[in-house]
Amino acid sequence: MEIVCGGNKGDRRYAIVHYISVMPISTDNSVFDKNGRLLFCSVERFVRDICEGEHCFICGRSEQETPFNREHILPNWLLRQFTLHAKTMTLPNRERHGYGTYTIPCCVDCNSRLSSTFETPVSEAFASGFAGVEALIDLEGTHRLFQWLALIFLKLHLKDRRLKKHLDRRLGDAPISETYEWETFHHVHCLARAHYTEALLGDFVFGSFMLVQLVPDSEDEPFDVVSVTDASSLFLRAGDVALYAVLNDGQACVRAIEPTLGRITGPLHPMQARELAAELAAAKLHLKNPPRFSTLMSDEDGADLQMIADLDPAGPLFLEKDAPTVGFVKHFAFRHVLDRIEGHTREEAVALLKQNRLSFLFDDNGNFITGRRGPESEVTSIS
Repeated sequence: MEIVCGGNKGDRRYAIVHYISVMPISTDNSVFDKNGRLLFCSVERFVRDICEGEHCFICGRSEQETPFNREHILPNWLLRQFTLHAKTMTLPNRERHGYGTYTIPCCVDCNSRLSSTFETPVSEAFASGFAGVEALIDLEGTHRLFQWLALIFLKLHLKDRRLKKHLDRRLGDAPISETYEWETFHHVHCLARAHYTEALLGDFVFGSFMLVQLVPDSEDEPFDVVSVTDASSLFLRAGDVALYAVLNDGQACVRAIEPTLGRITGPLHPMQARELAAELAAAKLHLKNPPRFSTLMSDEDGADLQMIADLDPAGPLFLEKDAPTVGFVKHFAFRHVLDRIEGHTREEAVALLKQNRLSFLFDDNGNFITGRRGPESEVTSIS
């Protein structure tokens, strides 16, 4: 049996059952095992119960079926380690929101399982900084960290449904998520709950992933997170660790930016790390043929659950690099420092970023810039 999962914008072949025997399949094409555990959450159920409803985003149960509590979008250990509980982050609507109260509903059982599966081993790795995270990857590969980033990306966007898009109530009460096409988050949801379904994940189900060591900067905040919704990308910086992921590209985008990576000849500073995140996200926006993702199972109880990626035999194809597209992402990434970019007024910085003509990474000869590159440092305007 094969069920085609969502994930690509414009793709409407969601939850198509190609073969049905006597299986515990609901009317919306979700699949349960004989004990009632939700193995495959159809796109219809995902949108209805998870994105627009109040069900647990992992097991799919409601508060009438099981006790609930609150799940921190950014884990509590991370908030403690970097003293973030009393600090705030900037939301897509420019509003400030406290890290400590940035939560979504989750059932008690799944919250505990998330802690043991992800937060305990990941927190132990981060306690030793870059060396600890690198050691975790050497020990078990990148899959746990990649799924952890997928989980954070999903939670960030599910929270947006509960936050107002406009601070001025006269403009309406639409949520930040008003324009989201929830179907395109389905693959990320499948990834984030794979520890629960115990699905085997094929190689290219995992997208692009990078671990980069940073130079800690005492003049900058020790933590940073940036998600680019349309690119399904996430960047997380904590101390001297930077993690990057594109969640649904079949590992195409990290190869697409190899020319950029090849010109980086030293450790990155925080602003440079953000620029690299923008380059990776922009690559996804240029990808013409992203993979399709499917879920397979071998019997009526959903045994041998497996997620696979169907890649174009021609390989990944990219549009010609478009400066305004890259500039759009860079402007989004740096809009919080537009008033503090040395040598440029706010208007000049906006114009240069939108044209992809301002860089913290490279000078006007294309050489990697060493030394501190905070917003108050001089940056390169590329002619």
